[in-house]
Amino acid sequence: MPIDLRAEAARYYDLNPNVFDDIPFYIDRLPSPEARVLELGCGTGRVSIPLAQACAYLHGLDLSEAMLDLCREKIAKAGLGPERIAVEHGDITDYKLGMRFDLIIAPFRVIQNLETDAQLAGLFRCIQEHLTPTGRCILNVFLPNRPREELLKVWGTDEENLAWEIEQEGERMTCHDVRRRLVEDPLVLYPELIYRRWRGDNLLEEVALPIPMRCFYPDEFLDLIRSAGFTITGSWGGYAGEPYGRGKELIVEFEQ
Repeated sequence: MPIDLRAEAARYYDLNPNVFDDIPFYIDRLPSPEARVLELGCGTGRVSIPLAQACAYLHGLDLSEAMLDLCREKIAKAGLGPERIAVEHGDITDYKLGMRFDLIIAPFRVIQNLETDAQLAGLFRCIQEHLTPTGRCILNVFLPNRPREELLKVWGTDEENLAWEIEQEGERMTCHDVRRRLVEDPLVLYPELIYRRWRGDNLLEEVALPIPMRCFYPDEFLDLIRSAGFTITGSWGGYAGEPYGRGKELIVEFEQ
């Protein structure tokens, strides 16, 4: 089994105060209360559990057992049985579940962790194999905040940038990112997230999480989905309905 890169950082995931409120958006996209949903990269269940409470059944996949352990704890606390939600260890580029779904989602930029064209091809192949004939899929990525050539020049730095800071139970939690490396073609950023836990000025714990983030610009993201053989049925620039290409996100809904 591959090393779980999120094993040490998983317990910090839900502390991030900057996660946008995308849950109402996904609930609104349910075709009916009887819908069956597949969530790719379900993580700790931030989206999974409220969505499972609004649909007939949700199935989640994630590569991190540590994240899944936290998700299962939340499922138990929510009182949801296996007839409503199930989560399992799995690779979102290569899985066979033996069932099809009315809605497939990959919230909070999950697919940007796929660095290669081969991984993306596997993702789309599996989506095709698991969508019902009338089913739809929603994928999202961030909109790069600079044109490509400018981003290549200014992104890399050895300096730490504070992403967030919170107080919890007499301790202080911080998250910084460091942006030392990128690859130009395809454009993949490699930030490292550094989580620290403090009591006063005393550092109690430090955990580093390196992650890949493949970048897509608006037309490029649409072309990627169309080239995989899908028909686009909706696009947005954010979860409040911002126009595509004019918000912080690129959100695309499509069907077979």
